[in-house]
Amino acid sequence: MKTAVLIARLALGLIYLVFGLDYFLNFMSHIINFPPAGEKADAFFGALGATGYFFPFLKTIEIICAVFLLINRYTAFFAVVLFPITMNIFMLYACLAHPYIPLGTGMLVLNIFMLFSYRKNYSDLLSATPKI
Repeated sequence: MKTAVLIARLALGLIYLVFGLDYFLNFMSHIINFPPAGEKADAFFGALGATGYFFPFLKTIEIICAVFLLINRYTAFFAVVLFPITMNIFMLYACLAHPYIPLGTGMLVLNIFMLFSYRKNYSDLLSATPKI
């Protein structure tokens, strides 16, 4: 089990680190030719990009979380922080960018597996009557 958690943690960390850094450094387009995401997905990305703040903020969060996953510090916390991002990536790919469904599904499976693996760390968080 520890080996599976290690692999999941490193894989999810590397995915988020590479794609987070790619936003700022733009190196992936020189290595991989990605298939088109689709007209609706492009419009969605265009709207988010037009805000001016969304992608720099999101990618900075992704990089920070990825670094902590890779160095294995506060891993349970950062697995929770990444879950809404992962879920949105999966939903975007499932609804608008079908060629990327395998990547979104893989990320979601890794994130859920990590949340399940660290479930004992969330017992106080999920308490119906929190302690003060």
